[in-house]
Amino acid sequence: MATSQSPQTPAAVDITSLRYHSVRETAAILKCSVRTVHRVMKSGRLGYSQEVPGGVIRISDADIAAYYEASRIGPAVARRRPARAAA
Repeated sequence: MATSQSPQTPAAVDITSLRYHSVRETAAILKCSVRTVHRVMKSGRLGYSQEVPGGVIRISDADIAAYYEASRIGPAVARRRPARAAA
């Protein structure tokens, strides 16, 4: 009898298909400074990988996409100025 995967169990991710970026590359992708990327990583809003403390920091495409989607406010709405009253 085959059992289905539990909803709480995360689906397997093919690690070879993920692309990783340096902090500098991530800053270029997000159009912000390297300092901002470090600040966002420290706050926990952007995931990253680091094998040893003080080692190279790598950020996956999936982490960048998740941060981008979570930080979007919504579409820009043009505001019109009210017409001036005739004098």
